[in-house]
Amino acid sequence: MGNYRELGDVLFMKNAMKKTAAVVMAAMLMGTGAVVPAAEDMGIFSQTAIVAEAASVGKVTGLKSKTLSNSEIQLNWSKVKGASGYTVYMRKNDKYNKLGDCKGTSYTVKKLPNATRENFKVRAYKTVKGKKVYGEYSANWNTATNPQACKGLKVSSVGTDSVKLSWTKIGCTNYRIYQNIKGKWKEIGKTTGTSYTVKKLAPATKYQFKIRACKQDDKKTNNNHYGKYSGVVTATTKKSDKITQADIDAMKAELTAYSREKAEYIRENYKNFDGYGEMYNTLDEFFDYYAEDCTPEGASYDAVYVIPYTQETLNDTIDLYKRKLDYLYQKRDDVYYVVYIENCPNGHRVNSNPCWATYFLY
Repeated sequence: MGNYRELGDVLFMKNAMKKTAAVVMAAMLMGTGAVVPAAEDMGIFSQTAIVAEAASVGKVTGLKSKTLSNSEIQLNWSKVKGASGYTVYMRKNDKYNKLGDCKGTSYTVKKLPNATRENFKVRAYKTVKGKKVYGEYSANWNTATNPQACKGLKVSSVGTDSVKLSWTKIGCTNYRIYQNIKGKWKEIGKTTGTSYTVKKLAPATKYQFKIRACKQDDKKTNNNHYGKYSGVVTATTKKSDKITQADIDAMKAELTAYSREKAEYIRENYKNFDGYGEMYNTLDEFFDYYAEDCTPEGASYDAVYVIPYTQETLNDTIDLYKRKLDYLYQKRDDVYYVVYIENCPNGHRVNSNPCWATYFLY
């Protein structure tokens, strides 16, 4: 009897030592963030094996995201060696709640609200004896869903040099305004409100605009989150009561065409001039080549004619300048008179007030 009792005591002590060692190891792992099943849930001889497996579950690293839409975010991370799967968590009310498990290194979170910032963590697990043994949580990763598409964009008012846009309010950080400039959409401004006035436009000119909402990136990078573009609106600025640069440019084009028609000698003899076949090949190329570097400082002219900023129309001025060209070609017909117009916002030597100065250079 004594021998049997001694043998029983020895077996009891060995089992107790194994159980104690497993509990101690589990406590040590809990200090690192690893999670193991409770000791009473495991058999005596499996505790040590499960605790050892828990120690080998690596921490998830490389957690990143891609915003797929205004309600979906795709999370991606680096593979943890030996992991059976991963559990994804999202913060709500200052607590990380489980979203779901996955076997791979990607998980798409769905049915999220528009333009909302969310925080996520992921941790790997191993399945041991039918139970999940977890590694440490990954570092927190925050990102946001895209805003919804802007709606209700309209032209509220139009001036000679401005267009006011307005739209319906949605959740976002700010709104970005875009203008179609020479066939390409360019961002021209942003605002936190629901209206924006585009300024410094030309009178009597058609413009196109659109907007989209932006959710600013908290990481201070250019990886902002944008909603879809609104529809396009078109606005035409009002005609100005005064002369504009566009009016002057149109006048110059008309006078240039008139001067080329009057330059009969040039039209008949341009092929005999130096540079033909090398610098120019056609009559239009000769006119452009001749006018390219023609300035008041390097050419001749008989007089300077000024048009004040305050003048309201150019009709009479264009007729007057055509008569001057007629007179110049009668006076000397073996040259081409280049129409040169200089914008002088601070005045000119022949007129101290803001004006355009016109030269007929040869």
